[in-house]
Amino acid sequence: MKVIKEIVESMISASNVNPTEIYNEGWMTRLLMYYSVKEKLSFKGIDFTNKYWTSEALISSPFVSAKSKREGYTHPDIAIGNFTVKYTVSGRLMVDENAKMFGIIEAKMKSDLSPGTENAKGFNHASRNVACIAHNTTKECETFFYVVLPKSKRDHKKRDGTTIKDLVNIDTIGEQITDRVKSHNNTNEDQIDTNLIERVKQCKVEVITYEDWIKAFNDNKIKEELNEFYDKCKIHNKIK
Repeated sequence: MKVIKEIVESMISASNVNPTEIYNEGWMTRLLMYYSVKEKLSFKGIDFTNKYWTSEALISSPFVSAKSKREGYTHPDIAIGNFTVKYTVSGRLMVDENAKMFGIIEAKMKSDLSPGTENAKGFNHASRNVACIAHNTTKECETFFYVVLPKSKRDHKKRDGTTIKDLVNIDTIGEQITDRVKSHNNTNEDQIDTNLIERVKQCKVEVITYEDWIKAFNDNKIKEELNEFYDKCKIHNKIK
């Protein structure tokens, strides 16, 4: 690991690689996941003991086969829970039929959540992920959707006075998904049942910070490594 770190740093210092290709939200969150499982951490209701996780798989949307206003598969930054994915065959993630837990973590460093999709302008990235979660799980499955980002970005107010917590809100997300389902059912023969909305409502939704996640570790060496990487992420992404 030390040799790899030295090689990466030498390439960055020589301007062979843009630093944000390494020091970004994707790799920050993957490192957090790796160490969380290694330490068997319990954080924000997630028990990382023996939990399977993956990054950038494909999960189906409720609207993936729509004849009008179709949506493709979604790429979760992180998926964790009871599922299988075989990248040698396909990148598609299949949630177990009897899954007890499944969740998605959306990683942000500097950018905001996308405000909508091409076919649904009021259907933001958070709502799309929660819709995919509800589409692939049963009501017996414990589900969650978290957005992880720097603390300064969590509390930052936009020009309209809102913060990201106003978007990552189950009531707001529920309304957006309900509108999207109604629009789909009005223009497509294949109807989406209202049980999807019930499963949406039981999904735990929350904004979390890298700072709080790192602080949750007990091993000081792990904390130091994560903080070192996070500090470089903030520097190269120009985050105060």
